Amino acid sequence: MDQKWKSSDISRITFRRVSLLIFTVSIIMNLTGCFLKQDRTTTVYGTITDQNGQPVDSILVMVLGMQISHSEVLSQIYSDKAGEYEIMVEVPKKFNSINVGVPFLLIENPKYQNNYKGKKTTKDGKRTSDCCTALVGKKTRYDFQLIPR
Repeated sequence: MDQKWKSSDISRITFRRVSLLIFTVSIIMNLTGCFLKQDRTTTVYGTITDQNGQPVDSILVMVLGMQISHSEVLSQIYSDKAGEYEIMVEVPKKFNSINVGVPFLLIENPKYQNNYKGKKTTKDGKRTSDCCTALVGKKTRYDFQLIPR
């Protein structure tokens, strides 16, 4: 049996293959775009209390972008009357992690410098001595209990 192909049959098959190829490529490109985009919006929040668990206002909290060779202040905020703070920052791609801290020696943080000698830290409700790295693109809670002079 000798089957002859008409040009319209060949055109239809070619059109289907090209259409399938274009569809497949567009799906792959869309999925690849999803995997390449990382949300770098990072939120750090928590409370600052004294040794009795009472809130402490006007304590400076800083978020630093970290690179191998240096760090850079990305944002800072003072705790409110309830001792709470929340910082949301879009972390630039040049930073691979961020640190959260209550700076001791800065003139901008006189209440801490004058009244307290240190702090105890909890991360997401667990006591930590490994202070205070937050994952880029995540929400992390750091609570600080200040130690009086």
